[in-house]
Amino acid sequence: MVSFSRFSWRVALLALAGGPVAAADLAPRPVRVQAVRFTPSEQALTYSGTIEARVQAEIAFRVSGKIIERPVNLGDQVKAGQVLARLDPTDLRFALEAELQAVASAAADAVNARAELRRYTRLGEASPAFMQSELEKRQASALMAEARLAQARKTLAQSQDQLAYSVLRADADGAITSLPMQVGQVVQAGQTVASLAHGGEIEADVEVPENRLPDIRAADRVTVSLWSAPDRKLRGRVREIGALADSASRTFDVRVTLLDAPPESGLGMTASVQFDRAAGQPVAVLPASALVGGMDKLGGTPAVWVLDAAASRAALRPVQVEALSNDGMVAVRGGLHEGDQVITAGASEMRADLPVVAWSGAQH
Repeated sequence: MVSFSRFSWRVALLALAGGPVAAADLAPRPVRVQAVRFTPSEQALTYSGTIEARVQAEIAFRVSGKIIERPVNLGDQVKAGQVLARLDPTDLRFALEAELQAVASAAADAVNARAELRRYTRLGEASPAFMQSELEKRQASALMAEARLAQARKTLAQSQDQLAYSVLRADADGAITSLPMQVGQVVQAGQTVASLAHGGEIEADVEVPENRLPDIRAADRVTVSLWSAPDRKLRGRVREIGALADSASRTFDVRVTLLDAPPESGLGMTASVQFDRAAGQPVAVLPASALVGGMDKLGGTPAVWVLDAAASRAALRPVQVEALSNDGMVAVRGGLHEGDQVITAGASEMRADLPVVAWSGAQH
């Protein structure tokens, strides 16, 4: 036999009689609440990025030619001055030999012009064979011969440099990160043959939305953790914030220098960068389930239900939200008082006329 309480009989009789069941006739509904506690706020922003060298150089030959040797491989650690690649020097040597001959010819012309000028000068102005115009002509010839010699020597020096440029060397210690060219390929001057990540400082490169740039600039602590070692926190420092937003994502490039990078922090690794801002206005941290919004009488302002234990009722109170977190919590900076009992479960089903009481059972 099913038994009913006095309250249940009353509700059932009202229902059979066709009368409405008033909220005042219902037993108080237990609700889960959380006491408001204000604590100093600390905003933390976290973005994913990649580990990169501060200096990433694209190494190229300064002359054109065919690659005949490439003694390095991808990932090799190299020293400054180490050979990365060589070009076929045959044509460059021919050019150098031609310039050597040009210098020898110009030197002979200069010697001859100087000798003729000296012989004519010895005649003296008293000689009947002396002519001022002829003297000036020989002086000009000597000067032109000297100029041609100087020009030939400069061209020779340039040819010597061109031959030296057929050997590509590392300009700093570092690691080879890219080798787009292979032995046998013909390359043009300036075409990338190898990418060299300079040793020394490494950085985490992250993309930050434009509305978060003030928080990044105000951050007083930056920590970096590698996805390969998430429990290890590395100190960082914001070195550079891009001045131009990406045309597609509208984000800004932020580069964070790792101050104590471990040896295992390889280039290209994925990192998580956290920017922490100093404590500001106190906030109360509540479950996001406590928030209700879109109420006409509040004009769409976020609000929470606050329990009045003496009246066994809850009142809707608008609040100012500081931030939402990814773990289902919300930081509220205004609209509540210390110790207020906020309903955290079933808030969307609450009404001001429903009798409620704080749930005293076990917390799940």
